[in-house]
Amino acid sequence: MTGSAAVETLLVTGATGFVGSHVVEAAASFRFRMRALVRKAADVVRLKEAGFECVQGSLEDTAALAEAVAGVGAVLHLAAATKARTPEDYERANVAGTQAVVDAMIAGAPPNARLVYLSSLAAVGPPVDGRPVTRDDPPRPLTTYGRTKLAGETACLAVRDRLNVAILRAPAVYGPRDRDVYEFFRLAKFGVVPLPSAATGQLQMIHVRDLARALLLAATSTGARGVYHVAESRAYAWDEMARMVGRAVGRKVIVPRVPGMVLKLAASVSETISGLLGKSTIFNREKADELMVPGWLCETDGARRDFGFEAAIPLQEGFNETADWYRQHGWL
Repeated sequence: MTGSAAVETLLVTGATGFVGSHVVEAAASFRFRMRALVRKAADVVRLKEAGFECVQGSLEDTAALAEAVAGVGAVLHLAAATKARTPEDYERANVAGTQAVVDAMIAGAPPNARLVYLSSLAAVGPPVDGRPVTRDDPPRPLTTYGRTKLAGETACLAVRDRLNVAILRAPAVYGPRDRDVYEFFRLAKFGVVPLPSAATGQLQMIHVRDLARALLLAATSTGARGVYHVAESRAYAWDEMARMVGRAVGRKVIVPRVPGMVLKLAASVSETISGLLGKSTIFNREKADELMVPGWLCETDGARRDFGFEAAIPLQEGFNETADWYRQHGWL
């Protein structure tokens, strides 16, 4: 691990989202001025309380982006679409939005500013033959989301001769305020956590507070350059993960296996209903494709070596805390 970079002002996009909200909380322990690009309708109370300067606008607003990046030492680009109704919606948010951030930084950020882009294991795809993916593996994304996150990575890496670029690929992220992994907790309350029949391998996950810390370390470390995977280093069998969710909610759960055909049918129904309601859903046919692989594994040595990040929250402890938050807020 090398030294800390001098970052006087940090800009965060997506600061009002799930991961962004935890970055906002964690940023208080880092010594720099904080700024966020926020939509006009966004609730910025939490940001203001944390001492953030708020610039109103969107990734499509060139003037607002120029104002937001002016004078910043680092940008954490978190804003993204994790679910969308059409491929064009993913493209607009994850590709065009990222390109807009890159262009704004090239035009208006100081020389050698740092760009930290939050990507996903979906961008590289599942491991081959059970071997954890590395930064050198050729990407094989399975979904539109994964392909557009990979295109965002490409846009960032294209300017690494002018900006200090670090890309952090995260696996499934969980923790307080999450609504996606939450579905496992909700099902566990009924004593059942169904899993795809194909999920016979292992997976890694990361608590959102660990991810927030990884992003901030990458933003302030001179050693963070290139592509990294950030996750709890330990891998868990799918059944083990499901039973941990059960323990977190105080239930002994059964773990039925769902055939791929049934999973795809359920995903198709979910997608159709959401479309009729004019909404997007995280559980669609492409998500079913991601679930119908043996596992999701990645190497984590690079992040530990180059900027001193190692996940500190083991899965059971993190699940317990997350379930407590869900109960306290009436979600369970």
